[in-house]
Amino acid sequence: MKYLLQGGESRQRLALLFSLTKITSNNVQDALTDHLCTGLSDTVAAAMNGVQLSNFTRALKTLNEVAGIVEKIKEHDWARLKSVK
Repeated sequence: MKYLLQGGESRQRLALLFSLTKITSNNVQDALTDHLCTGLSDTVAAAMNGVQLSNFTRALKTLNEVAGIVEKIKEHDWARLKSVK
C-alpha cells in the first residue's frame, strides 16, 4: 500500500521517516524529497540527483513500508486512547 504521495509530503515528515531507515545517501534522500515534496516524477527526480531508478524505487519502497508502520502505530495508539475515555 502507498502511504506517501507524490508532491504531498512535508520535508519535516520525510526527515523523520529517513531517521527510521538506513537510507543515508544524500543523493537518494534528495531524489525522494524532490519526488515526494516537490512533486517531480520518479524518473526526473532520480536523474536530476544522479540516482539509478532501481535504487530510487527500492528506497521509496522502504520509506513507504516505514510510513505504513508509523500509521499502524498511530492507529493502535488512537484506539487505546478512545477506549480509555
